[in-house]
Amino acid sequence: MMKVFKSEQARRKVLASYDELIAMWGVETASHHIPSKWGSTHCLIAGDKANPPLVLLHGVGDNSAVMWALNMKELSKRYFCIAVDTLGGPGKSMPNERYTKESFRQTEWLSEVIDFFELDQVYMAGVSNGAYMAYRYTTEHPERIRRTMCLEGGIVTSPIKSMISTLLLMFPEILVPTERNMHRIVRRLSAPQSDVFDRYPMLASHLVLLMKSHNQQAMFPHKVETYDEAKGAAVRDKLFFLLGDQYRVVSKRTVDLISRGQYTHRMLEQTGHGINHERPEEVHEEIFRFLAD
Repeated sequence: MMKVFKSEQARRKVLASYDELIAMWGVETASHHIPSKWGSTHCLIAGDKANPPLVLLHGVGDNSAVMWALNMKELSKRYFCIAVDTLGGPGKSMPNERYTKESFRQTEWLSEVIDFFELDQVYMAGVSNGAYMAYRYTTEHPERIRRTMCLEGGIVTSPIKSMISTLLLMFPEILVPTERNMHRIVRRLSAPQSDVFDRYPMLASHLVLLMKSHNQQAMFPHKVETYDEAKGAAVRDKLFFLLGDQYRVVSKRTVDLISRGQYTHRMLEQTGHGINHERPEEVHEEIFRFLAD
């Protein structure tokens, strides 16, 4: 069975910090552990179930607790929010023995999560790898999606190049992974002007803990499909890309591709990869505007 954390001690530390982050959300939440073919998927829900459903997907080395810490209070005022801990990610979801490269099916797994809540159609939003997952699900199951917000991600043209670019952002500090160097890496993903981690040091500390604790190979069963222009064009009206102008992870080439594909998009000035942490108010406004149209 795939190990998500490097050790049991690491798992306990992460989950204790996870619960502390939930306490700072400032909104009532409930947890669900959803059975699937590939393990138990943990979801945090907030908001009135009578409101439109919004499925939220976090990044590759993150979890729902840290990803939506500055957003859930506002989003849950208008939506029934379902924040999913990705199988294989450093959250509370628990893969089983069937969670392998050969058998895991990402979009089928997300359908199982949506089915659990007895929902025919949902809104969807994701950040970074979560944006890719939301984009891919929209292209494969457009009948289940009302609209999708892709924050700092979505389209992948070359998975290997993307991985290398992200790794280069971590050099040289990753070669000597001290606490201080790990904090430098976390801050480098944001715009130089951002003070989000000064205002919310718990976010930075949790992200550093995840970098030290997560077995990144646990995400390998999530196969990445490269951009198919025809598939994207077929659901263009359902998509909105919200991006930072600092090109920390999303490349200028990808932004040009989004523009050439005539997708609705907006660039936020002086904003890095941590877009929903750095500019939460603008992100909320864009989500409310696009999903309400």
